[in-house]
Amino acid sequence: MTRQEALPLRCAVVAFALAALLAQLVVVPRIAARSAAAYPEVASLASSYVTVIGAAVAAFELALLAAWHLVSAAVADRSVTRWSTGWANVMAVSLGVMAVLFAGVFAHAGFIENIGGPAMLFGLLLFLALIPVAFAFRYGVLGWLKEEHSVH
Repeated sequence: MTRQEALPLRCAVVAFALAALLAQLVVVPRIAARSAAAYPEVASLASSYVTVIGAAVAAFELALLAAWHLVSAAVADRSVTRWSTGWANVMAVSLGVMAVLFAGVFAHAGFIENIGGPAMLFGLLLFLALIPVAFAFRYGVLGWLKEEHSVH
């Protein structure tokens, strides 16, 4: 992979990281504060949900850092090594942790607190489906790195 080919990938990683940081520090806390004010009967859940969602977004940001390192490995013409395998593992586990945390919020809100309606079920199903996808993605990334370097 050349530096020119890596540039759009790196721009996407930076854009996702900035959006995640904005969501983590501004958007989620504001929405939680507004929801707590509008629905005082569930206001006690706001701080817990903001904390768990913040941790989930942090896991996503770690996955983005791993993606940056994997792109760097591809640009540096490194084959699949322990280093790149380690970053692929970090990315898969981080995405898996993020999915479990979000699924936990959706499950708690929908089934324990009985709030949110069908959206909570769909959110739960979405993030449960993301768990095996994260680990399948790991093998795809390593296969892509291996294939990328066998061409050169």
